[in-house]
Amino acid sequence: MLVSEGATIAGMKDMVFAGDEADAFGHKKLGGIGDVVSQKLKEMSPRYNHGERVDVINQRLGYLVRCGDPDALDSIVPMAFGNLALDLILNGTSGRLVNVRNGRYDNVPIEVVISRKKVVDVGKYYQPDRLRPRYEKFENKPLFIMTSDY
Repeated sequence: MLVSEGATIAGMKDMVFAGDEADAFGHKKLGGIGDVVSQKLKEMSPRYNHGERVDVINQRLGYLVRCGDPDALDSIVPMAFGNLALDLILNGTSGRLVNVRNGRYDNVPIEVVISRKKVVDVGKYYQPDRLRPRYEKFENKPLFIMTSDY
């Protein structure tokens, strides 16, 4: 799930800010809505997950996104995922996860996330010493490194 810094939860009065300090123009720095959404997901998950609580990892992407040179996919995929998620919301659809499956944008039931442990075969797909994907040939390889062969 991706949450924009300026997002609000229905019923919230204001956006969530990183603190009370304002810049020279009187603008406060946005930040923290991901923490609020993560907590709400944990609290609500038993209702939709057969009584079991879902663990949530909240990752602020700022540093991760800026730590390397972006490529075209770094711009295209988040924009596409955001639009796919918005389409689901506007259609009143919930409980779905936007994804790329077989090289195409799609969405699947959220149960896909918790149905089984997903493991990347690092030796098969990566060159750890070079921190790069392993590709001898590109023909018939997936666009994204997948967690399984199907």
